[in-house]
Amino acid sequence: MQHNQHIAELGPLIASRGIRHVLISPGSRNAPLIQLFTSTPPFIPHSIVDERSAGYIALGMARERKEPVLVLCTSGTAVLNLSPSVAEAYHQHIPLVILTADRPRERIRQFDNQVINQTAPFFIHSKAFLELPFEVRTEMELKQTLRSVGQLLDESMAFEPGPVHVNVPLLEPLYEILPHPVQPEPIPPAPVSENEPLPAPIEGLSSRRIMVLAGMGTPNPEMEAFLKEAGTRLDLVVIAEHISNLHSQEFIANPELVLSGSTRAEQEKLAPDVLISFGGQVVSKGLRLFIESLEEMEYLEIDGKPMDSLQALLGRQTSGKEIRKNKFQERWKEIEQREAERLLSYIHRAPYCNLSAIQKVLSLAPRFCTVHLGNSSVIRYAQLFPVRDDLSWFSNRGTSGIDGSVSAAVGAAMVSKHLHLLVVGDLSFVYDSNALWNQRFPPNLKIVVINDGGGGIFRLLDGPDRMDFFEEFSVTHHPVSLELLSQSFGREYRRAEHMEDVIRDLEALFDPGSSLSILEIDTTKSENSRIFKEFFKPHQ
Repeated sequence: MQHNQHIAELGPLIASRGIRHVLISPGSRNAPLIQLFTSTPPFIPHSIVDERSAGYIALGMARERKEPVLVLCTSGTAVLNLSPSVAEAYHQHIPLVILTADRPRERIRQFDNQVINQTAPFFIHSKAFLELPFEVRTEMELKQTLRSVGQLLDESMAFEPGPVHVNVPLLEPLYEILPHPVQPEPIPPAPVSENEPLPAPIEGLSSRRIMVLAGMGTPNPEMEAFLKEAGTRLDLVVIAEHISNLHSQEFIANPELVLSGSTRAEQEKLAPDVLISFGGQVVSKGLRLFIESLEEMEYLEIDGKPMDSLQALLGRQTSGKEIRKNKFQERWKEIEQREAERLLSYIHRAPYCNLSAIQKVLSLAPRFCTVHLGNSSVIRYAQLFPVRDDLSWFSNRGTSGIDGSVSAAVGAAMVSKHLHLLVVGDLSFVYDSNALWNQRFPPNLKIVVINDGGGGIFRLLDGPDRMDFFEEFSVTHHPVSLELLSQSFGREYRRAEHMEDVIRDLEALFDPGSSLSILEIDTTKSENSRIFKEFFKPHQ
């Protein structure tokens, strides 16, 4: 059998699983695989030098397109640079296919070059691992190899989706033309099982106060309609922050605002008898502490397909029931409305700061764009404002790290025709600035950097600022000029230091014909932490 015949056969097999976009980081050992994906239709290759950024760009693409995206890198530490994005994809249930080139071990260890142990480096945060043989000698070996790869690819999309890893040892010569595939047809995908166990019914739901907690997720109009209808027949409140992407006037989008602004007596009336949760992470710390304080509450966490489980749990309780007044939901909504009005009144009186700047950005964002929120302070500020149901909201909250915030937004915009907006802190932007190193940087991505002079999240927390190490080791001021950094990657940039500048420059940023990519909103001279804490202080 010809040299690298098994590599040539991977093309039709991977294409048969609907994989089109391939993120390629440079190297020599992965040259045969680069040749495969750059010369074989229907693959769309993207050259991304930084592996850490490439992994997150792939994550953003897969999340946007709801299909697997492949990441290819060379051997050695390049593999480990993919670890953060693989972990994030695992926790968000996003299907990534990781292909890593490997090299044979030299007979004399000192001659090893660019070698680490690449056996299941993502073991904890991936669904499956497979190492291909160095070479395939017989047709039977070839069929068995391809069958194993097909099963692994199917696993990336099976319940629940997630990243998978194929390690590909490659023998020299590396720069020969690949042979033509000889297998007549790739092995078809395995059927996906639809039979998932449904939760056991909860007794007496119709007479109890129910909280449905929707974590991070994707837009689902069918679920929105179902939960809205259930709230007309049960004492049921739906907690759905922005990144849940479940938006209704009847749902509670600002639980942090509600719980920080309510009295102890009011919180007693907000407590549910039953909590049903599904989806990914939740941002509000106040909500977590509130739920943890409820010792008598019954709790059910839904895995898998939440719509089927919610219909099984709530559908039988609402069937045939008359529409009635939902007093439980009304209590939550009354406080949310009261505190939202108090916040907007406070912002109107407050000086220029992070709080007022982010409120202005989100209120002026064009209709129907996708908003990507950076982690730490940005997403916490954003969750305080009324949710706009004409926008989609995403963030890397699977692991909640600052790495990859820019790259994931870049990836999503690269495979989308509509507008994407990233709102991110200065530290996150600098940390992931290699995301701008992209020959196909998407013109439909607009970036707003909130520059408050370092890790502003630590100024919002109670305690860190009392430590001697706070400014140097937690806030971590940086000397980076965001203007020069943006210009070094060829991105058009502006800077705003006052609210008048912010309004003017946002108009320019969102102009459909504008080439402006990055707007820095500089709030370093503002008392951001004092203004933020002052709003919450009377209610703590």
